[in-house]
Amino acid sequence: MNTLLKIAWRSLWRNRRRTILTASAVVFAMVLALFMRSMQFGSYDQMIQAGVNQVGDLQVHDTGYWANQSIDRAFFYKQELGDSLKSLPEVKAILPKLETFSLASYGAQTKGVLISGIDPQEENSQTNLSAKIIKGNYLKEQGKGVLLGDKLAEFLKIGVGDSLVLIGQGYRGLTAYGIYPVAGIFHLPSLEMNSQLVYMNLPNTQEFVYPYQEGLLTGISIFLKNPSEINEAQKQIESRLGKDYEVISWKTILADMLQTIQLDNVSGQIMLFILYIIAAFGIFSTVLMMTMEKRKQYAVMVSIGMQRTKLIAVSVLETFIVAIIGVIIGLIIITPILIYLHLNPIPITGDMAEMYLEFNIEPVLPFALQPDIFIKQTLIILGLSLLSALYPVFYLSFFKVLNAFRH
Repeated sequence: MNTLLKIAWRSLWRNRRRTILTASAVVFAMVLALFMRSMQFGSYDQMIQAGVNQVGDLQVHDTGYWANQSIDRAFFYKQELGDSLKSLPEVKAILPKLETFSLASYGAQTKGVLISGIDPQEENSQTNLSAKIIKGNYLKEQGKGVLLGDKLAEFLKIGVGDSLVLIGQGYRGLTAYGIYPVAGIFHLPSLEMNSQLVYMNLPNTQEFVYPYQEGLLTGISIFLKNPSEINEAQKQIESRLGKDYEVISWKTILADMLQTIQLDNVSGQIMLFILYIIAAFGIFSTVLMMTMEKRKQYAVMVSIGMQRTKLIAVSVLETFIVAIIGVIIGLIIITPILIYLHLNPIPITGDMAEMYLEFNIEPVLPFALQPDIFIKQTLIILGLSLLSALYPVFYLSFFKVLNAFRH
């Protein structure tokens, strides 16, 4: 084997230009493929993180709530439930919420809204909601004020200090109603949330929906210390809580966003496929040229007694060595660049930045460094290179020695 390796190495450098050209095609494909995939997966991670920060890694509801999101599917919070969740080593924080729909009215204007009852301090620690206030003040722990989205406030023609009338369906058929002062107006990147969301202190929301008993919740958001272990954490929480509760992953809650990511990933794979085709033709053309140039050399080697199988092995080794050289050089070039871009994302400005903000995403272009990105692209490029080696394999298996001498 060492002898065949030496022959392949020396044969490569008899024509340096051809070898460098082949390696350059591999380097180009490697660099461009890794840059594209790193940028794509970095953007996906950014979108997912923005969504998870809003809804949590997992959510606990009463059984059947996710399929039928009615206020009648709410449950009464017990301290034992919170202590049980907080005692799990995987859980970083829990965020209780009570959400219900209602009619909001001010003057002659009325609109359907989503009321989200939150713990102001806990919510702010997870989502930094106080930084989104553009008028007025953030919610106080004991206050009866509410927060409105700026588009909703504009529609209702209401301002800070005005009284908002809320009328809706309460728990178990009760009528929910109340008058609440507007403490502040917020602006979130999501137009839908700005147009219909009302934040209220959790105790006030519970009293609004069902004044006869404290602790009513529609869900508890759970944030994990290690999000990569979400499947194990979900199984453990389900086992601990039993059949009275359902545990929903963010993948179910943000299914629409995941579908968008999958569609975008398909378009990225199509672009990569085109890149691979170009790279494969570049590698194949040089292999084809190399094989044609060496016809007489192959004929002489077979004539003096060299086995065709060994000759085929030498040809495959030549292609493999060039591919390895190209992959290593490509990794050396692109890895420091991706590390720098991962630590220093490219800022986005102008209209594109506004579009990012509309989807609650920081206006930067991040890059991912997951090992599987490098492994997959390396294996694909090596596979394409070895696929190109099939031509000399077939040629050497069937070529006629006398015909090779005539050309």
